[in-house]
Amino acid sequence: MTKQGILLHSLAVLVCILISPQSAFSREVIVDFDSQLLSSKQQAVLSQWLNYGLHAVANTLGPISQKSVPIKVTVTSASEPVPWGQVVRGKIDGIEMRIGQFNHLEELKSDWTLYHELSHLYHPLFAYRDFWLAEGLATYFQNIVMLQNAIYSQEEFVARMRAGLERGKAATRTHIGRLDKVSLNMWRLRAYQRVYWTGAAFFIEADALLKKSGSRYNVAQLLAQYQTCCRAKESEGASYSAREFVTRLDSLSGKKIFLPLYERYRTTKHFPEIDDEQLALLINVYPQIG
Repeated sequence: MTKQGILLHSLAVLVCILISPQSAFSREVIVDFDSQLLSSKQQAVLSQWLNYGLHAVANTLGPISQKSVPIKVTVTSASEPVPWGQVVRGKIDGIEMRIGQFNHLEELKSDWTLYHELSHLYHPLFAYRDFWLAEGLATYFQNIVMLQNAIYSQEEFVARMRAGLERGKAATRTHIGRLDKVSLNMWRLRAYQRVYWTGAAFFIEADALLKKSGSRYNVAQLLAQYQTCCRAKESEGASYSAREFVTRLDSLSGKKIFLPLYERYRTTKHFPEIDDEQLALLINVYPQIG
């Protein structure tokens, strides 16, 4: 996920931060960054930010299945605090973050990139044609996390979701065709807005359908259950990985919602209609965490 072109500097020092063992969400965060390019105060702020981000995401999605989270932090010349990030798949999945200029913890906390990339750790690697589902999940939950942890007000949350959906709708007029085919060629086409926000709409619909069905779960609660029952066992990168994932969510919910929705979305040539009532519902489904 690229935000802008940036100049990188070298990395050097490995630092380990252990989240408080009193926390139910305790995970070891292994951070790699160049101490020579950062003051001791900046290093302390970065440590606070990364720990805060992991806690914030776990507040919404529960603890991730893996016991440690490798995070590689690269210092850049960018003028914004967090210009870029990506998930790094491997024996132990981790994330890479590129940071620019910052002075205060609040500048980092108010950026969505960390919450987006950490959300990716809650699902397996999908085939390229299903990246709309992966990026949709991360886009959806970066906003839900920021709502629940009071980084966004309810009004800002709705405004940002509406703006993102409008960008996705506009991009669908430019990047025409089936969603799975556009997703397969997302990088070449630069069809990020259509892919990300159609995927986010999928999860908005899923939460609305769960509520309508009388389910006692929302999508976040199902993902939390998925971490303990299934995450480590799922196929990574196979053509059927996304189908396996949504089928498992249906099994956990006891409803037939995710697979039928997946089958409809993956072949759609149109942007879904999400109304204000569905967005307002999310505020009730995901209240702020005290």
